[in-house]
Formats: sequence, structure tokens, C-alpha cells
Amino acid sequence: MRTSLVLRFVVPAVVCLLVACGGSTPPSSPGTGWTQVMGPGPSPRWASVAVLDSKRRQIVLYGGAGGGSEVWLYSLDQRTWQMIDPPNGPPPLSSAGAVADTNNDRMVLYGGSGAVALNQTWAFSFATQTWSPLPTGPPGRFDVGATTDGQRAWFYGGYLQGFVPVNELWQFDLGTNTWSMLPQGQSLPSPRTNMAFGFLSGFLYVFGGHDLNGLTPGTWKYDLSAEQWTQLNPTGKAGAGAHFGDVIDQSCDDFILAAGDNDDANDVATTDYLTLNASPQFLLLQAQTLPPVRRHAALVLDPQTRTLVLFGGLQGTGLAGPSSTLLGDTWLYKLGSCPN
Repeated sequence: MRTSLVLRFVVPAVVCLLVACGGSTPPSSPGTGWTQVMGPGPSPRWASVAVLDSKRRQIVLYGGAGGGSEVWLYSLDQRTWQMIDPPNGPPPLSSAGAVADTNNDRMVLYGGSGAVALNQTWAFSFATQTWSPLPTGPPGRFDVGATTDGQRAWFYGGYLQGFVPVNELWQFDLGTNTWSMLPQGQSLPSPRTNMAFGFLSGFLYVFGGHDLNGLTPGTWKYDLSAEQWTQLNPTGKAGAGAHFGDVIDQSCDDFILAAGDNDDANDVATTDYLTLNASPQFLLLQAQTLPPVRRHAALVLDPQTRTLVLFGGLQGTGLAGPSSTLLGDTWLYKLGSCPN
């Protein structure tokens, strides 16, 4: 999300389908390609949150600009959407951070933007389909990154009220429902929003994003034991620099980045791997059929069937307006073997 003060610098949108804009074609990785799920579903929206309820094999989706306060459930087996409207929950909001708390059978949601940047923390029970408030979090923010290891959740970066980007790292203990701010050492990523953010094997990873002045490139690794960052230097280039849907593929030790854009322009439809090994690199996933270009989409990985689920987003130049289109489509991608 960007302010109108920045839009005058945005170039006209360019559709970049199979390669990164201005870059060469990166190596490819096996996969079966994207297929669209037909049938009714949520209204078009962007910047919603979605998490996996693995016990019931469903995706729980909430919020997003263009949406309301309802919750949508997507059955991974039936490939159908169902709407529920639980009372006494958070207000309609977009650009929040959310994680699945499997041990406590719930989704934990923090922050987001309604009329103002919010600092509320909420729990949505998967079993009872009800909301309950949790202890108030850090100062309100939106466009924030969120990830978890099952015991703790981390929320990184985002905009404070007034579009002030930060690079704070906050931890939420899922067992005690308590907040703490983590130290990050002397060398750390610049303040950023709309980045890829994930946990893998004792480390947090950040890629891309933007601030008010433009893209904030770079890939960073945070050691949770040493409480310090190290910058990585992957080979290749991702199709987008911000606003992607992102998930960690635990079985392959990779980030997966779907769609996105480059500085509120140049929407893309590609899907990329970022390998998180000794030699990190970007790899382009093969797909004969691609979803329409978009940014601010929701992305969830079903590890049981190794299927990506992509929903909604925004297409066009700048923030939602006359030159933008809200999307409400659902797409699946059956992953192949791990990339080399």
C-alpha cells in the first residue's frame, strides 16, 4: 500500500508474464501449472489474510480492501468456498498480519488498516468459529509481515499511522499470549513493508518490500538464537520486488513468491522459488497457464498435497481507483519435486 503522494512517480503498468521485467529468464523448476477454481467465492478484494487450518483441511480467509467483516472458509478437498459471519470480531480491515496457531486451534491476527492503523490482536477459533480479543499489540501498523514456528509468532516491519515504515521485529508467545520486542543487532534490513517474511529451521527470512521512496531490495536472514541479521546474496532475480503472496515450503527449504509488482507498477503473474540453502537462488516455476497479473494476493500452501492456493488481489496502476481492478478469483498450483 502506498500513499497518493507517491503515485505521481509511478510509471504506467507493464505486464510481465514469463520473466522479470528487464531481467533474463531464471532457471526453472518442475510443477504442473496453475488452474482456476470455478464457482462462487469471496467478493473481489486485496490485502486479505489467509491461513491453513490443517486439522479440517481448510483455508481461513479474512478482511481485505473490498471485503467486509465476514470469514470465508475454503475446503481443500471439495474446492468450494463457504461464508460465515461470526459476531463481535475485528472491524473490516486490510493489510493485517495473521498466522495459524495449530496447537491452540486458532488463527491469530494482528494490526491492519481500517480507518486508522490498528494495534488490536484477535483470535479466531477454528473449532467454534468465534472471535475473541487478545492482549493489545505494539503500536498500530499495517502492511506487516507475519510468520510462526508453532510456538511463537513474529510480526515484522509495516507502516505505522501516517505511513511511517519501520523495521521492528515483535514476538508473540502463542502459549502465554504475551508480546515482546526482539533486539536485532547493528546490521539489519532497512524499514520496509509488503515484504516476504517467513520462518525456517531457527531462522527468519525477509525478502524485498518497499518504503515511501520505492523498493527496498535485499534478502536477509535473522538468527533467533544470536538475535542478529545476516544479508544473503541470492543469484538470479525474482519476478517482483514487493506485494507478492509468499509462503515457506518446509519440505524443500524454500520461499515461494506468487505474483506481485515492482513499486506499485509492473504487475506480474509469475511464481518463483527462493532457495534457502548454502547457495540461495531464485528459480522460476514452470506454468503453461498463469493467473492474471496481480499484487496483494493471498497465498497458502497445503503441504499434504503440495498445492498452492492463490486468491484475489489488485491489478492496475497505483492504489485501488479508476485504473485498478479488484480480483476475486481462486487458483491452484500443484507443486512438483523440490528445485535443484
